[in-house]
Amino acid sequence: MTATAPPPAAPPERPPRTGWQKLAFVLISIAVLGIAAMWVYALVFASRDGLYRVDDDAWRENAQEICEAAQQKRIELADTSEGVITDPTPEQMRRRADLVDQATGILEDMLDEVVAYPLTEPRDIALQDTWEGHYRTLIEDRREYTAQLRAGVNEQFTETVVGGGPVTNVVTDFTSGNDIKACGPPADMTSGGI
Repeated sequence: MTATAPPPAAPPERPPRTGWQKLAFVLISIAVLGIAAMWVYALVFASRDGLYRVDDDAWRENAQEICEAAQQKRIELADTSEGVITDPTPEQMRRRADLVDQATGILEDMLDEVVAYPLTEPRDIALQDTWEGHYRTLIEDRREYTAQLRAGVNEQFTETVVGGGPVTNVVTDFTSGNDIKACGPPADMTSGGI
C-alpha cells in the first residue's frame, strides 16, 4: 500500500479590505492611469513645437537674416588692440562705454527691424511681444552699465533677474527655440563681449 500525501492545506483567507485600503487602492489606480495617459498624450498627440516657437516660418527666416547682419556689424566694432584691461583708466572706461553703446544701438535697430515683421497669429504676436520686452530690458541693463562706466565705476555687468535667472536666459530660450541663434544676446560684456 502506498501512502498518499495529504492534500495541501487551503491558503488562509485574507481578511476583507478596510475602507482605507480600498480608498488607497482607488487613488493609486487613478494616479497610475493618469501618468499612463500623460505619457500617451506626450508621445502620440502633443505638439512637437517648443514652448517659445513662433509658427510663422517666414518670420524666423527674416529674423535670422536681420540678426546675422547686426551680429556682423557688432563684430566689426570689437577692439582688442589693448588686450584684457584689468584696471582701466577713466578714459578707457569712457571708450568702452562708447563702444558698448554703439553695439547696443545696433541691437536696438536689429530688434526694431525684427519686430516690425507683420505677424498675424495672436499666439505668435504674444510670443514676440514677450521676447521683445525681455530684450528691451537687456538693452536697458546695457545702458545702465555704460552710464556706470562713464561715471568711473568699473563694476561687473549685471542683468535684470527674470524667473530666477538673468534676462539673457529667457532671450536665449526664445532664440534657440526658434532657430534664430544670431538674434541671441551678445557675449558677457564684463569679459569683453559687446
